[in-house]
Amino acid sequence: MLEVDRITFSYGRRRVVDEVSFDIAPGEIVALTGPNGAGKTSLIKILACLLMQDDGCVRLDEVDPLVRPVKYRRWIGYLSERCPLYDEMRVDEYLTYRVLLKGERSLRVRRRVSEALEMCGLIDVAANRIRLLSQGYRKRVGLAEAVALHPRLLLLDDLLAGIDAGQRKKTAALLSAASARSAVLVSGHELHDLMPWCTRFLVMSQGRIVASLRSNEHSREELLGLIEAHVAGDRVEGAEA
Repeated sequence: MLEVDRITFSYGRRRVVDEVSFDIAPGEIVALTGPNGAGKTSLIKILACLLMQDDGCVRLDEVDPLVRPVKYRRWIGYLSERCPLYDEMRVDEYLTYRVLLKGERSLRVRRRVSEALEMCGLIDVAANRIRLLSQGYRKRVGLAEAVALHPRLLLLDDLLAGIDAGQRKKTAALLSAASARSAVLVSGHELHDLMPWCTRFLVMSQGRIVASLRSNEHSREELLGLIEAHVAGDRVEGAEA
């Protein structure tokens, strides 16, 4: 289980993550949503060990990334907002390189890569140069890297941006399968696409979690209205302050 306890983070004097607390259990797919500038990417970067919080604690199955960073990183899969890849590598070559770099045993590398290619629908483009792929396929390559080592936690920043409706449905099916063994946190604005397969929504605004909403407790229309109301209400509160 991922446990986040009152973490804060600032860029200089500007606080962008403000005493955020939540937890995610294996089997959950949690959507992190909110307006641009809410702090979503900064929060995910903290959980991915790319930024260090100013205060508070993160634990994944009781492992603190500040105390045991190598073990923690081995347990997570991360897809960044921009999904940087090595354009001149073939898809299978890139995944092999990344799996080796993450410390997988040599005897398991081929199997891990094959599983990731199949899981993410990349078999037909495995021998293609990454520079020749569409944006949607590039996202799939990044996702294949993230899931290749069967992580305990998947961190997916702005996952659905730039991919079409058909690929979004395939991505949803993939994450539903991955959530059987992983806790999943995915950020994004595409609420209508996220609602059918996310179990919970964390609404972030001005660096804070302003709402935690379970999908099975509301209709889609109610859920959308509640998310929009929480964001709008926090904006008004911030403006009055």
